[in-house]
Amino acid sequence: MGGATSHTKKDAETLVEIDDLHSEVTADWYSSSLSRTRVYPQDITQVILLTPDAAANTFGAWTLVIPANLIPFDYNVHSFQTAGVGGADSFFVEMALNAAPAGNQYLGEKRFTLGAAGRARLTFACPKVPANSPVYARVKTAAGTTTVNISIAVNRFVTTAHMDILLDAKRNSWPW
Repeated sequence: MGGATSHTKKDAETLVEIDDLHSEVTADWYSSSLSRTRVYPQDITQVILLTPDAAANTFGAWTLVIPANLIPFDYNVHSFQTAGVGGADSFFVEMALNAAPAGNQYLGEKRFTLGAAGRARLTFACPKVPANSPVYARVKTAAGTTTVNISIAVNRFVTTAHMDILLDAKRNSWPW
């Protein structure tokens, strides 16, 4: 009984897989729960204005909400906040990595209703946005003419390879 059986070898492989999965879950949990958030735009006097098409239930043009080369690491859009609207309406916002997105370039969507001058903070779960990538958004409304001002909150996307960097980053200033 000197060598490992195929059963014990499979057990060892399973333990390695469980450890890898644990590391990935930990990194994801940290990214979504403990990572610092930053808001764009940083200038409180600036807003991101999303304008629908004049026809009801029709998307307006894609608007750049996070410029390219602004965030030098992978990140997630964590949430967005409305900062006033042009009237009471129902809104449908989409975000994407490109002004003409296709396939997996869409980051997600959110539907909500606000009264005139309404404000809301809406969580927004999306896949990883690659470092230095821009983000675009567009809106459609029930009325077709109601604009909405938003700001975007992002957090750093962390992989298991970056957990040590992440823990140091918690104690150091954020590079943005």
